[in-house]
Amino acid sequence: MHSAFEFSPILEWRSLPFQIESMDTYGTKLLIGTSKGQLLVYSIPKQKDVSGRFKVELQETKKGFSRKSIVQLTAVHQFNLLLSLSDGFVMVHDLSTFQERPRLEKSKGCHLYAVDVQDKRDPTADSHRCGEVRNKTPRDLRVRLAVSVRRKIIVFEWVHQHSEFREVREYTLPDQPKVIAWAGDNIIAGLKKEYVYLNGETGECSEIWKTGLQVNQEPILSRLPGNEFLLSKDNLSIFIGLDSKPTRNYGIKWDEHPLCVDLAAPYAIALTGRDVEVRTVDSGSIVQHIDLDKAKFMCQGDAMYIAAPSNCWRIESVPLSLQIRDLLALEEYEEALNLAERVDEEPERKRARISNIKKSYAFAQFNKKDFEKAMKTFAELDIDPEHVIGLFPGLLPSEIGDRYEYPTAPPVLEGVELETALSDLVNYYLTQKRSDIQKQPEPEDQEIAKRRNELCETIDTTLLKCYLQTNPALVGPLLRVPNNRCSVTISETLLKRAERFEELVMLYKNRGLHRRALELLYKHGQRNGKLKGHYKTMLYLQRLGPKHFDLILEFSKWVFSTDHEDGLAIFTSDDYPEIAQLPRGRVLQHLKEHAPFLVVEYLEHIIFKWESPEPEFHNSLLQVYLDLVMQPAKEYLAGLNGTRPAPPGSEPGELGKNRTKLLKFLKTSKQYTPQKMISRFLDIDGLYEERALLLGRIGRHDQALDIYAHKLNAPVQAEEYCKNIYDPEDKDTQDVFLSLLQIYLKPPKGGRTNVKAALGVLKRHYDRVDTTRALDLLPTTTKVSEIHDFLTAVLRKRFAARRQGEVLKNLLKAERLQTNEQLLYYQAKRITIDDDKLCLVCRKPIRTSAFHCYPNGAAVHLYCAPSRDMADIEQYMR
Repeated sequence: MHSAFEFSPILEWRSLPFQIESMDTYGTKLLIGTSKGQLLVYSIPKQKDVSGRFKVELQETKKGFSRKSIVQLTAVHQFNLLLSLSDGFVMVHDLSTFQERPRLEKSKGCHLYAVDVQDKRDPTADSHRCGEVRNKTPRDLRVRLAVSVRRKIIVFEWVHQHSEFREVREYTLPDQPKVIAWAGDNIIAGLKKEYVYLNGETGECSEIWKTGLQVNQEPILSRLPGNEFLLSKDNLSIFIGLDSKPTRNYGIKWDEHPLCVDLAAPYAIALTGRDVEVRTVDSGSIVQHIDLDKAKFMCQGDAMYIAAPSNCWRIESVPLSLQIRDLLALEEYEEALNLAERVDEEPERKRARISNIKKSYAFAQFNKKDFEKAMKTFAELDIDPEHVIGLFPGLLPSEIGDRYEYPTAPPVLEGVELETALSDLVNYYLTQKRSDIQKQPEPEDQEIAKRRNELCETIDTTLLKCYLQTNPALVGPLLRVPNNRCSVTISETLLKRAERFEELVMLYKNRGLHRRALELLYKHGQRNGKLKGHYKTMLYLQRLGPKHFDLILEFSKWVFSTDHEDGLAIFTSDDYPEIAQLPRGRVLQHLKEHAPFLVVEYLEHIIFKWESPEPEFHNSLLQVYLDLVMQPAKEYLAGLNGTRPAPPGSEPGELGKNRTKLLKFLKTSKQYTPQKMISRFLDIDGLYEERALLLGRIGRHDQALDIYAHKLNAPVQAEEYCKNIYDPEDKDTQDVFLSLLQIYLKPPKGGRTNVKAALGVLKRHYDRVDTTRALDLLPTTTKVSEIHDFLTAVLRKRFAARRQGEVLKNLLKAERLQTNEQLLYYQAKRITIDDDKLCLVCRKPIRTSAFHCYPNGAAVHLYCAPSRDMADIEQYMR
């Protein structure tokens, strides 16, 4: 507890024959009503004198103010009224002269009343006497008086023009009220067993709260600034608003049932039978106990007074700055913060004061091992990360940790406490600070940028240390983030000590230390290593790209030696775009040197799947296919012993498969260099079809056809070859069928004439050969019957062409006649343009100007014509 208020004695009577029964204050005046009906008027200055006391002056004593005890007293200074309750009547006096005005006869039997000074324009404005209405003029206000006579509530309203109260309305309650208060246009009343809410418009009563009072206890209803009320039940008080609904989710619990409660923000003050109790409104915690004997009255205006039957004290708030100092000394930081928010000082100084209190509070929370709240406060205050991390020994390098001091030595943490503290450091401070720094733009100043990088490195390295102790599963995600700034040296030591080699590889990778990463993968990827197998190395190499091609070549060797397919996948996988960007020529050379058994698969992948157009790769694949076929083909032919060989590609075993690939590639690929490759096939016996395909590719069709006709004795393939390359518009291939006839009928030396095959070509392809030249090639011994089908097809084709020409001729002739007829029709239409011919649009002569003529003979200037549509000109013809 601390001293929030100072209590100064104002009045003290020891032997007078009366007691204080009521009091009120306005300005510097204190009004006291006594048990003998006297009114005492005191003047009390705002400040103490040099002796440290208030100079109290009794200005007036109104002995005949009332015949009996004055039990209630209210000053309405805005209207210069003084209301009092005495002898069962409400009395009205002039506040300045204390001259009595007509009393309210209708108030006979009154035992209590409530006054409300309300803003006419805003009924919901705060009407507490210390609230918004205190400085307004009578023109803006109205005064209402609720008088309780047994169970009745009679409402009066002050009519300022006539200087009198007039009755407005009357209500009936379930029981006689013990206390009443205005709530806007409604009334809250405390009965013996309950608090009720009286609707001012309908007169209906609704229960708010059961009082639950004991026999000797009275309900307490206090009007507070801010349109709030305090209702008390036993030793608990709750806050409600103008609508009778709770305004706060907490109440104030007193040590004893209060007799009277008022509010002096941020404190609530209660008079109990034992002492004066001061508690905070926000938390309800006890602040101060003051022993004031028999205190039972309290009033508040420009100052607050407390009175007992024979004593009166003035309450003065201790300056907030002194209260804050005392609270900090007691380590009551929440209360200190609450007061700091209320200090009236320069904004910059206020922010600094609050920040310092919160900072001290955060360190105190940490020392009390309330780590979550401490970290949240550090994050809110934007405390230097290194200062916060330094609370944990071992997280900061000594040269950094020695820079910072703390209010008290941080506690020594071990075991579960340490894990909890580290988790809260991560969850509520480091992750937020890391996010905040990353959102900031990159500073231009080099010193600021350097400091920013140092902070990032400290935070990320600390995160790594925390994760290794509390949640190792998060180490990987941290190091996997591309922009992590963990110190490589420190992290390397920590990860090796913890045998977290996969995470160490991630760290090396993100920092571009690829050789270290690959060496680690190689070392621990062996049979007895922590990273068993080559697979992680393969994945790592696949993502490096052309920039680190030499490393890929170097470390791919041990993958080749372990698994051929995975070794090839380093250069052929489609999972990552970096692989397709590798220099394929160097990859091919690398495979030839270290994994020649993978050359075919690599070339097939880049040609057939990646569609690589470079001739060098197509030539290489063609050469590889040839190497795979050449020796097995020689052995196969040598073992035939005169029997006929199988068709190309149908040979047994791998020879057939490889030769099929060779033939297909020769037919489909357009990128290899036939001139360069043909020489490699000429000296090889048996690969005649391959040789023919190459000869055809370089335009030596006669030689290719000679192979099909005589070497392979394959007329069908020869014709198929001709059909594939025949083009009637190409001089090189338009006579290819004629060349085939010549090879059949006039073969080179060593060849045999094949008239039957030649006649078959004529019969099937009569429309693709020159008839005259073909007949000249036939032997003179050829019978007409043998070429009957050929000649018939030729003649039929020519007659059909002739008939088609005649039909076309007649159609063109008919079209010409139609065109001439249409021309004559249009030439027959004429229009005369003379000086009298006017444009239909502008009504000016056309004369020699360009004009547009419509089908109905209408003429308009060309620049006046709205369009060429007849419908657009009809409106001008009406």
